[in-house]
Amino acid sequence: MDKRNVDVVLIRMDKIGDLVVTLPVDRHPVFAGSRVHWFVSRGLGFIAEQAAPKRAVSEFKRGFSPNEFLRMIRWLKKNKPQTVVLFHTPWWVSLAVWLAGVPERIGRKSQWHSFLFYNVGVRQSRKASDRHESDYNFDLVEWGFNRLGCRKTSALPVIKKSFLRLIAPNPFGTIAAYGLKNQEYRVVHPGMAGSALNWPTKNFKELIEALSREMPVVITGTKMDMKFLNQMIEIKDLPGVKWLVDQLKFFDLLDILSQARSVTAPSTGVLHLAASLDVPVVGIYSPKRVEHPRRWGPKGIKTAVLVPDESLAHNSNVMEEITPDQVIKTIREIETSRPNHDVLSIPTA
Repeated sequence: MDKRNVDVVLIRMDKIGDLVVTLPVDRHPVFAGSRVHWFVSRGLGFIAEQAAPKRAVSEFKRGFSPNEFLRMIRWLKKNKPQTVVLFHTPWWVSLAVWLAGVPERIGRKSQWHSFLFYNVGVRQSRKASDRHESDYNFDLVEWGFNRLGCRKTSALPVIKKSFLRLIAPNPFGTIAAYGLKNQEYRVVHPGMAGSALNWPTKNFKELIEALSREMPVVITGTKMDMKFLNQMIEIKDLPGVKWLVDQLKFFDLLDILSQARSVTAPSTGVLHLAASLDVPVVGIYSPKRVEHPRRWGPKGIKTAVLVPDESLAHNSNVMEEITPDQVIKTIREIETSRPNHDVLSIPTA
């Protein structure tokens, strides 16, 4: 029999936040004693590498290219995993796994390619958004391996409380290089990719102006966030604001986040990274069912979210329900609170 170099490959080729809430699934007891390897989108391997414990990982471009397609097939044929679990993948990844002859291909039956290429398909609708994305992932693993004959996990509700822990690579060196001091600044990340409703820019400006009178406020973001950040460019010159937009590499970002007094952001990957670094975080969330913190909230030891009442979800100005004063109050409360392991949800109506 051919020797296997890897037992299980877990695949989540998506954005930062999606990966952060998926990586803990490898703590499921079904993987105990197995050699587990992750496939992630190019550029996101740093999350697996800085995790505690560190994960074995390979990066692939999300978009199809013949080179990436063949590279994945070659990797799978060389390492011969027994099982692949596909949490979220483009069609060509499903095809590559099938062509490589992986014996067990577990995934959620949803997109067309899942019906063609998975042989352990699990019916799992996530439209109801009645639980956290992390819970959905644990359920997928549980049900998939049950189909393969593994015993049900009695401690699954406890295991689902697992969340990712990250280690910043060089925190004190990085903050010193930017003229910052440990726990003497706050981070505000106003931008997002646009997959959910964001808080109004004028509210972020008011928040930053108020916080900057107490201690330095670091503004983070990338070019993808500029549609939000361009509307607040004038705060760049405020005495208490340090504008680090599009200046930080991923490792630098982890360092900056890790030593902040707190991090405030909408539903975006930076919020999840900060929560995984054990930093107090405040998330500003949409009440829409598929965007709600019940599904996408941060998981960490000190987390809080503000979300308007769900009955207001269809109002065009629903995010106005969250005021800067409410956010400031929540920031101060979470910074001084005891560590918790559940999201503190603070309705605003």
